[in-house]
Amino acid sequence: MSALRDPNRPRYFISIAAELASVHPRTLRIYEEEGLLCPQRRNNLRLYSEADIQRVRIIRFLTRRQGVNLAGVKVILQLEALGKIRVYDLFDETDVERYVEGDEPDAVSDLDRRDM
Repeated sequence: MSALRDPNRPRYFISIAAELASVHPRTLRIYEEEGLLCPQRRNNLRLYSEADIQRVRIIRFLTRRQGVNLAGVKVILQLEALGKIRVYDLFDETDVERYVEGDEPDAVSDLDRRDM
């Protein structure tokens, strides 16, 4: 896989990553503080990859659409990392994909829109 297409390659500063994920930059910091997201750092700057942005969209799906709190999201993501479950298997796969790809009309909450 070329470095240009590697989804794990860090390439976006926090402001760009937040815009791509349709969240406020503070949301990304909160997810990092809660251990849900671990962006790479260079010269004390957070750099996000495409995989990080997709992870944020999955977190938003779980919290906004499914009503899971951040502690529950953490457990789900840990189980997924261990190969015990898949988020796409827990919920309607089409619904998850639509939300993660940004096709869901309410993918960005009113609160996030105000803060942008």
